[in-house]
Amino acid sequence: MKLFDFKYTRQSIGIFLVFMGSPLIFFFKETLGFGGSSAFTLGGFILGFILMFSKDTFRKYYKLNTPIFRLGAIFTLISLIYFYAYNQTFTESYLVGRDIANYLLIAVFFFMLVSVSNEVKEYFLPVVIALTLLGNLCLIYSMVTNPFFVIGQRATVVFGDGSSAASGNPHVYARNAFAGIFGSYLMFSSKNTLWKLVCILNCLISIAVLLMTQVRTIFLAFIISAALYVYYNTSLNNVKKTIKQFLSFRNILLMLMLLGGIIYFISTNELIINILTSYYESSSTALTKAVLTAAGVADEKNTDASALGRVGNLDFFKGILYGEPYSLILGKGYRFWYMDMPIVEAFLDYGLIGLWSFGLMNLLILKESLKVMKQGNNPFTMFLAYFYLTYFLGLFTGGRPNDTPYWFVFAVMIRFVGVKYLDLMPSKSDISSDCKEQSTT
Repeated sequence: MKLFDFKYTRQSIGIFLVFMGSPLIFFFKETLGFGGSSAFTLGGFILGFILMFSKDTFRKYYKLNTPIFRLGAIFTLISLIYFYAYNQTFTESYLVGRDIANYLLIAVFFFMLVSVSNEVKEYFLPVVIALTLLGNLCLIYSMVTNPFFVIGQRATVVFGDGSSAASGNPHVYARNAFAGIFGSYLMFSSKNTLWKLVCILNCLISIAVLLMTQVRTIFLAFIISAALYVYYNTSLNNVKKTIKQFLSFRNILLMLMLLGGIIYFISTNELIINILTSYYESSSTALTKAVLTAAGVADEKNTDASALGRVGNLDFFKGILYGEPYSLILGKGYRFWYMDMPIVEAFLDYGLIGLWSFGLMNLLILKESLKVMKQGNNPFTMFLAYFYLTYFLGLFTGGRPNDTPYWFVFAVMIRFVGVKYLDLMPSKSDISSDCKEQSTT
């Protein structure tokens, strides 16, 4: 794995900003006050596109995972048809304009990805380490400088004046922490001592942030990912290699220095112990409320609003399924009902073809991801495979099937996972030049 090249590092930063850059964008928007409107977010995406641009953008196009691409194209086509012809709810000019802009962003990002060189696989992880560490530090700074922040509250950059704990988005920071943990671990094999130290530091901070965000879906994804990694990498040779790697004198010294510093810092700061206790109590209470609400046995004081909303949405869906099942053949129309469960909403809104295309697309991505995990020979695609699990679980717990965060991730998976890296689709100019050379000879 290589650490820096101006072109490919720049393109890697661009890709990161579009499909993983929300934590940094939120921080600059809300905490530093660079503009709280969606225009600043759009500017962040445009900056990402600019960084991805190169002289080969309109000349070379790289191969995709064709089966997944076809399903994604089918679902997108159905969505666009329903958007214009079967849309009874999203008819306000603001909503129409917003969705058109979202489709354009997805299209531009996908086009830019197809033109990005395969070489970014060698430089992407160092970018992930640097920017996830920056995102974690920005979150901690936001928490420390927020006078309304209460110990035990979910860690997030709070929107507006910071007085409402519910106005932030802890999910993006939980995913940032997840990426920091797995990216740091996968890059720890670097021979650069400084990068090893940065990886250890980022991993420790990311674990703390993951716990403080208290996002159950991401935490579950982390546990599943760790279990899968152990399952696919527990051969005797790998165990010996891992033990030998971690038990080298240099690595032991680095880890002991960091561990000693952390223990000393915690032992001399009672506040840290109180913080850890508060977050443990808050997380366990939230988990208990969610389980009781889902089971239907929670009282009014112990109700989890998020879980209660999904229970109500499922009851609404069941009413349609049992009362008018024929309407689910074609679906109820574009963005008919906010289910907060993308896989179910794909069925409700777009019918059987929506469920088939959207569901099968994600199953194929999951299949390719598991294959990459099993092979374990490419840190870049391994990182993408594990990171996708946070979105796969999200299909059942949050968001909508047309949301841009999902499709930015889908685009990256279609472009890089399950394809041969050195296979390049020639452009028309390349084909014509080859024909001329053959004709002259």
